[in-house]
Amino acid sequence: MVVMMSLEAGVGVMATKLGMMSFFEPNGEVVPVTVVGFKEGNIVTQIKTDATDGYNAVQVGYRRVRDRKLTKPEMGHLEKAGAIPMRHLQEFRLQSVEGFQVNQRLVFDELFNEGDLVDVSGTTIGKGFQ
Repeated sequence: MVVMMSLEAGVGVMATKLGMMSFFEPNGEVVPVTVVGFKEGNIVTQIKTDATDGYNAVQVGYRRVRDRKLTKPEMGHLEKAGAIPMRHLQEFRLQSVEGFQVNQRLVFDELFNEGDLVDVSGTTIGKGFQ
């Protein structure tokens, strides 16, 4: 099965799961919700355009890390962008990269509104066989 990401979805952000809680609907129904936290990061580290790379994409860095935790190629890539050392880099393909600049901080309140539907993906912490 081949799964393709929708280009209309827009740029994504990275966050850390903080935990779970319950939310009560006005009709009394209980809905489980996931609480996510946005630590320092979500900074645009690279912009790829159709002219130079063959496709449009924005690379976003997340979670600040000490310099010695990164390899020299990773440090060189981030220094070229003028960004601080980041632990995670993720590329999001877009229809257009207009409005994005290198070293731009993606602010949660500017990207999302209350009631917006979002797609969430992540990796498990791996509990093994139980």
